[in-house]
Amino acid sequence: MSANSLLLPATLLFASPVVAQAETVKYSAEIKALSDGIYRGVSQTEGRPQYTVGGQAAYGKVFGGFLYKSMRDRTTGVDNQTQLLIGYKSKWLGNDVTSRAIFKQYNGTKIGIDNEFMEYEINAARKLNARLTAKLNLAYSPDNYGKAKQASYAEWGLDYKVTPKLTLQAANGFRDNRESVDYTSYLAGMSYAVTSKFLVSLTYTTTDKGDLGAKYGDSTFVTLSKKF
Repeated sequence: MSANSLLLPATLLFASPVVAQAETVKYSAEIKALSDGIYRGVSQTEGRPQYTVGGQAAYGKVFGGFLYKSMRDRTTGVDNQTQLLIGYKSKWLGNDVTSRAIFKQYNGTKIGIDNEFMEYEINAARKLNARLTAKLNLAYSPDNYGKAKQASYAEWGLDYKVTPKLTLQAANGFRDNRESVDYTSYLAGMSYAVTSKFLVSLTYTTTDKGDLGAKYGDSTFVTLSKKF
């Protein structure tokens, strides 16, 4: 699979009537540093720090971008991941909905490992009151990384704004991996907005497959995030 395969499914996914408006292209970027590269409940770095760099261009409700993240897996040899993505933001029944089509490539892998794939993701958020927000993340890949084939992830969570700068989070997710590991993930954390564009968070996460090794075990990690 190549990046060209992003075009057709993404066109079908995001095709919608477009109303002519005087829009301008808006650019943004974000860098992150994590003390442990946790993603969807498991470590992508064997417990080591992770760094990510991403950029995005948005025109109205449509956006496109890229992401780079460091990784470490001595079994497969992967040392980083690159992504290309396009997406669409909308509102549906009072929910803020963001849909994305993402081409992911794992770099540095050993010869013969399936290291590139497409993933389709939907994120929805709904304010329940002035402080509480419910969130839902759904993701699907028809042919996932490595030996995994069809893969999906579903996670629901709650954000509670204690103060304008301090937010508490809790989430529960489930990963279904055909021909690989299925697991349930649990997350609890807090984040603090030092400024409107600089965020510090402390997160605890674990899964029900901790007996398979540290990758699926408990982790408490710090994340520093800076937007531009």
